Amino acid sequence: MAEVVISIQVDRDGSLPVYRQIVSEIHNMLRNNKLQSGDRLPSMRDLANQLGVNRNTVALAYAELESKGLVQSRVGSGTFVGRFPGSLEESPPGPASDLAGSLERALSRRGRQGDDLIERISVRDEVSRINLSGSIPDCELFPAGEFGEVLSQVVADMGPAVLDYGSKEGYGPLRSWIASRLRSQGGIIDESELFILNGSQQGLDLASKLLLDDGDCVVIESPTYYNAIGVFRMYGVELIPVGMDGEGIRPDQLKEILSRRRVKLVYCMPTFQNPTGITMSRERRHEILAITARHGVPVLEDHFDAELRYEGQAEAPLKGFPGSDHVLHLGTFSKILFPGLRLGWLALPEVYQEPFRRIRACTDLSAGLLAQVAIHRFCEEGRLDSHLELVKRENKARLAVMLDEMEKQFPDGCTWTRPKGGMSLWVSMPRGVDAVEAWLDARRAGVNFAPGALFHVDGGGSNMFKLSFTREGKDRIAEGIKTLGAILRDRMQESKGVEQSSTNVLL
Repeated sequence: MAEVVISIQVDRDGSLPVYRQIVSEIHNMLRNNKLQSGDRLPSMRDLANQLGVNRNTVALAYAELESKGLVQSRVGSGTFVGRFPGSLEESPPGPASDLAGSLERALSRRGRQGDDLIERISVRDEVSRINLSGSIPDCELFPAGEFGEVLSQVVADMGPAVLDYGSKEGYGPLRSWIASRLRSQGGIIDESELFILNGSQQGLDLASKLLLDDGDCVVIESPTYYNAIGVFRMYGVELIPVGMDGEGIRPDQLKEILSRRRVKLVYCMPTFQNPTGITMSRERRHEILAITARHGVPVLEDHFDAELRYEGQAEAPLKGFPGSDHVLHLGTFSKILFPGLRLGWLALPEVYQEPFRRIRACTDLSAGLLAQVAIHRFCEEGRLDSHLELVKRENKARLAVMLDEMEKQFPDGCTWTRPKGGMSLWVSMPRGVDAVEAWLDARRAGVNFAPGALFHVDGGGSNMFKLSFTREGKDRIAEGIKTLGAILRDRMQESKGVEQSSTNVLL
């Protein structure tokens, strides 16, 4: 079969990456019936030569098209227009646009309130504050000495080979160790499903490349992880928030949305959710899996801090329940060890694995081999478990201090979650009390926390905020909560005064 001709005017000075320009043009040709099922596309080398671009640029474009089900690569034969689930006929892409347009639409969906918030809290200075913001481990607890020993041993044992490139999937023994670890926690994950990443944040980005296109709909918990919002918005998707209760994401709202909208992905954190600390109940996990499976919507499960449990019985990850074949499982060493090595993992159903390999090959090739080998040896020797015992003992004590001080210092009308693990909790104040104004007061008084509106996409969270208890010691946590309690009392009193004044005017 002869190759079809693809005529593309590449704009190297434009804001849209060249590979996305190729994807956009082939989208348009499909939509205008200039390409038919079974047509063979130019080879990567031929199209790269025609356009005067690197072959990897074309490979990345073809990989994205294949991940959307629009084309299919056949070994030894070439790349062909396909017609199978996920194809253009069943799921038309949104109109082609440049990256600037995507960002403009995303920002407009966030609304002016979001822009104002970012502007108001983008304050940078060198003042040392009690840091109750950010789900970040305490660097004072890092096992730097032990890990240095392991690094030296690895380099001595393996020599220069450990400084070479690794595979796209990752270091085999580490993948095997992670799979075994997850199975011991109730997961149903084989090492063949695992890809080692440069941190879970990269996992969010690569999963978005794999599954999403401009204009797609993604369901998220509300509130949710702030940096996940940022990643999804970079791809021009519409974020649909679903509320939470004490058992996690609400199934009634999720069911209603999936029944009337074409959703491409559900993103959730079932265990010690960020920012609330809520853990999804076993019954709720079954229900969410059943709803998403019935509608054929993949679920991205972020398992980022699930090992940081301080009390109670652990729940299996979603990827450990029957009917979880549509679940992508994301994890990281950043929260249980230290973030500087940038190592995480993503477990993918088989249908996504080959497209993901192509995307990975054109993105960053692989995670650093030295870090993978060293982490594996550190874990295999039992050093991670010893470190986790220390961290969990310390974090449990810090959380207890925070909760005890909040009971003493916070005014009536404030409520908060009581997580059994993780790194943060969620505070709600009476309506009318502005968390950003309280945050500004707290910064001036030497305390930092995270205003709630950062974790919402619909203008919510103005009277809420997140507190983290993993970065500071017990004494500084107690001091910070005492300071914050005084600020909240003043803010709530001021809010009551304004409310009373407004009532008098109305009377």
